[in-house]
Amino acid sequence: MKFQLNNTQYIETSEAMDISIPMHNGPNPVLAWYCEPLTLTPVMTDRFIGDVNQGGAVNFRNLCMNPHAHGTHTECVGHISSDFYSINQCLKEFHFTGVLLTVQPKKHFNHEFNTEDNVVTVEILKQACSEYLNELKKSEVLIIRTIPNHKNKLEINYSNTNPTYYSKEAIEYINSLEISHLMVDLPSIDREEDNGKLIGHHIFWGYPQNIKQHKTITELIFVDNSITDGKYIVNIQITALENDASPSKITLYEIKS
Repeated sequence: MKFQLNNTQYIETSEAMDISIPMHNGPNPVLAWYCEPLTLTPVMTDRFIGDVNQGGAVNFRNLCMNPHAHGTHTECVGHISSDFYSINQCLKEFHFTGVLLTVQPKKHFNHEFNTEDNVVTVEILKQACSEYLNELKKSEVLIIRTIPNHKNKLEINYSNTNPTYYSKEAIEYINSLEISHLMVDLPSIDREEDNGKLIGHHIFWGYPQNIKQHKTITELIFVDNSITDGKYIVNIQITALENDASPSKITLYEIKS
């Protein structure tokens, strides 16, 4: 279906580009934060069989999963706050304008942990944004693809690997662009082990002094190389779950004239 944006621009709703990593209990799922793979278990009682292949009338399974560990998820400030904030209450709109950028992290020696880390620095981010500053000024979403960008991102176990993360200054720069929704193809914008500081999360949400409840971070996306950098219509789909984070499905739509 053609959806008209204005007098000249439109999107084709049948041409959604899904940048989500599915959550599944099959072989080689994406994992993070030292969690085991999710489980789907049929409900079994003396009066009920929740598995058609075992003689039940329906498939009726319990799901055990963690939004942060098992695939694409969208989180709110409740992820780091002492007060309870729910993504179901914080995210009130679901269609946005957004810009997709590609960056190549660089090696940075972390003196605190005595390690050489892959970091998205503010210099890298500014260079990537420079071509799209006019679009970014009118957009609510920033989607960042890191390279190399192989399909193994669909099945990496990130636990204990010290993945790429964003510098404090990079997140401050994103805030200066007045971005409300940040999407990354990493398990976190912060270092895997940082003694619980989560500096990037705190800066992005202005926590605790100036909390921005409407802002979200989406992690563990995968943007295929066939999708070019530029401006898109972005749809964020979450479950109606009262929790700091929800599994999410993120789709992009090319803006056509």
